[in-house]
Amino acid sequence: MRTYSKAILSLALCSPPAFTNAFFHPLGYESGIQTSLKAIPDHLNRRNALFTSLSIVLSTVTVCSVNAASLSQTQVASISIWPGIENLEPMYELKLSIDALQTAVSDPKNWPYVKKRLDKFFKGALLSEKNFYFGVGLQYMNDIQYSKSELPNYVLLDKQGRYDALEKTMKSLENLQKTLTKEDSKAIQDYAKDSQLALQSWFALVPEEDFRAVQDLFLNVKKADINRDGVLSADELSSLSTEQQDIWKKRVDKFG
Repeated sequence: MRTYSKAILSLALCSPPAFTNAFFHPLGYESGIQTSLKAIPDHLNRRNALFTSLSIVLSTVTVCSVNAASLSQTQVASISIWPGIENLEPMYELKLSIDALQTAVSDPKNWPYVKKRLDKFFKGALLSEKNFYFGVGLQYMNDIQYSKSELPNYVLLDKQGRYDALEKTMKSLENLQKTLTKEDSKAIQDYAKDSQLALQSWFALVPEEDFRAVQDLFLNVKKADINRDGVLSADELSSLSTEQQDIWKKRVDKFG
């Protein structure tokens, strides 16, 4: 297994600016889980594509939330400053996508569409969606500021635990992608659940108040997006609180 320290190169190669300003074409909204799981054309903005897919799937799927009581209970190092909510929001979107995916695979009729969506997720080598989200997760972890008095070994253990959870999430999704070709029902269900649990364990290392804040931000942004184009206009943005407006602007500036 790779260690956190060896993942810094991945973070440098997959940092968000490569995706932020390259594509601007918005997606329209359609209904049905089959549409949401279709392969998304290369020229579309990854953030718009994910936002659209989520809005479709979440209309039919109950979101599976992390148990707030368990948040941060496995943290092993003292942290003085956490990254801003804008840095956490893309990972929350990924979480909702995986929650929806885990529900979708329960019906074999959805397997071809799940397979197409995962093929798209892993396509593109260094420029894949998988590496984008891995990079976002690593950047969040790298921006954590630990207490000056904390022992280096505890800091390393904390970073390693976060990295392992993120790596297991991606590995489980990769195994799910391969297993869908074999149409092994039990393995498909298991890998989908493994990916969900792995990302939940990553969020279990996030402060409870930050998780609630990013959850509220996502829901309010979704409500504000009246025309469902995945982009908030000035008027739509004004419906958010001043605090959430500032957070969302930072999120868009940083990740697109």
